[in-house]
Amino acid sequence: LSPSPSRSPSASPKFSSGCVSGFSPQLQALASPSHAGAGSYSPGSTYGKVSSFSHSPNGSPYSPGAADGGGMRSHYRFSPILYNNNTHKDDYITDVKSLDTFLRNEEEKQHRVQLGSSDSSSPSSSPTFWNYSRSMADHAQILRKFQYQLACRSQAPSAHKDEADLSSKQAAEEVWARVTMNRQLLDHMDSWTAKFRNWINDTILVPLVEEMESVSTQLRRMGCPELQIGEASISSLKQAALVKAPLIPTLNALVQYLDLTPNQEYLVERIRELSQGGCMSSFRWNGGGDFKGRKWDTDLPTDSSILMHVFCTYLDSRLPPHPKYPDGKTFTSQHFVQSPDKPDTSNENVFCIYQSSINPPHYELIYECHVYSLPKGRNNMFHTLLMFLYIIKTKESGMLG
Repeated sequence: LSPSPSRSPSASPKFSSGCVSGFSPQLQALASPSHAGAGSYSPGSTYGKVSSFSHSPNGSPYSPGAADGGGMRSHYRFSPILYNNNTHKDDYITDVKSLDTFLRNEEEKQHRVQLGSSDSSSPSSSPTFWNYSRSMADHAQILRKFQYQLACRSQAPSAHKDEADLSSKQAAEEVWARVTMNRQLLDHMDSWTAKFRNWINDTILVPLVEEMESVSTQLRRMGCPELQIGEASISSLKQAALVKAPLIPTLNALVQYLDLTPNQEYLVERIRELSQGGCMSSFRWNGGGDFKGRKWDTDLPTDSSILMHVFCTYLDSRLPPHPKYPDGKTFTSQHFVQSPDKPDTSNENVFCIYQSSINPPHYELIYECHVYSLPKGRNNMFHTLLMFLYIIKTKESGMLG
């Protein structure tokens, strides 16, 4: 800003010597030391840039006469820089509005520099942090630097769990390496598991629950209220399936799904619970649900046993009848073995899922005289079944039998 040749700067009607302390000869000593050598003040000098300042706490735009020179000393500090001839005309400060715009822009730049500096490790470390009436841009800068983070876990359990997860993953990699050379296959395992759980729910459990309701309704209409699914014994249902097969042709197929435990009430109730939620959210691999006010115990089947049974029964219904297996359990008889029975691992034609432990449940895969034992735990059954299906697809040309 250049004062008029005909009058002193203090005589200007727009800019008095008390408006902006940086333009007062008496306040030249307040200039930033870093810019002390940039140029010396003289009334005839012209300035284009201003730096190093702190905005007023009230955050209101500056206007002439709003504060006296003494008040402005505590809020603004300027370091004069010599005018650059290449400066665009729009960069000139010609009135109060352009001055206010310039100050605000410089204020935001300085604030961003302070936030990005190594000394600003926390919001309170910035000396002017509480002195700003922040705009949305200010908040955005703060949020970029001080992002919300997940709460830290307790050290001991976390370390143990991480080590267990790492060990489990390494063990799974070693088992899968014997089946395929594709090292990236494990990257898809979580996605495959989730999709497989959804498939079991949508393809087997939900239709099974609907069929149980339908058969119970038909039995009531036929005058057999004592033969309700979940209330009648499995032997009574088998007998009814033989007698009423012409009237309820699906009853015999339904009985195959329920032929797992004498406790039909628990089994039917648990299948209903597992079918809810879309992804079997209530699934407990080594346990089950509460029954009549008491916690699950080993006299009841685990959720893993229930799902393995309905999966095998579903594939029994999909395979064509085999004269060697008149009971209709073609898949179960050939491809599932449960302890205490043991598969013949010396026979290269044996390809089956072997449940080596009942409680807690653990499954292994037998293929071409090799035993593939994936890590124990909640995903053991799902991963064993996925490996079984993967081998069928990649090594058996997608054919079973």
